Amino acid sequence: MEAGANAGGQGKWFKIVVVVLLLAMIGTFAYMLMKGKEEKLGVIRKTPDFKLENLDGKQVGSAELAGKVKLVYFFYSTCPDVCPPTTYTLSKIQDQLVKKGGFGDKTAIVSISFDPTKDTTAQLKEFSSRYHPDYKGWYFLRANEEKTVLDLAQQFGLMVIKDPQGGTFTHQNFILLVDKKGDMRSYYDGSDADLNIDKITQDMMNLTKE
Repeated sequence: MEAGANAGGQGKWFKIVVVVLLLAMIGTFAYMLMKGKEEKLGVIRKTPDFKLENLDGKQVGSAELAGKVKLVYFFYSTCPDVCPPTTYTLSKIQDQLVKKGGFGDKTAIVSISFDPTKDTTAQLKEFSSRYHPDYKGWYFLRANEEKTVLDLAQQFGLMVIKDPQGGTFTHQNFILLVDKKGDMRSYYDGSDADLNIDKITQDMMNLTKE
């Protein structure tokens, strides 16, 4: 009975923490969105420097991506709900960017896994292959340590919390728009059924001209 009570208590504690942090993050991003609208894609915040492992086991990070307008998306491949459809949305954005030219040179997509235990390079290769990625401009990245990516997501302003019992993650499903200098300029709700792919593509192309 005591073990059951402890498990129940841990479950309630985890839910409370998730709710509190989610509300805090929603408030933060609401403020950021208002600020971004007022400034018409003005700078929201400086994004952190990072260096992570790509599908070939090579280190890729801020230095290699400098000079490119980027969409940054934190995800995990075994996500039971929002990550696969959002990654599909990114594939449609990729297709539009390829048509406009400069994908890989002027623009890029960066998908960062926060579940390095399951998301090995082999797993990420299999997952990414479902979305016809153009790897010269779409980077799938991972770290060796879970804490590294969880801390990185937090520095980007995103909430990611791991359920200690189920091993799943509660996370904000935002696609972040980062300019050539590494400044966050806007973000989009990947779960929005009315997400405007054309607008996102145009936002990126506009930033390439700055």
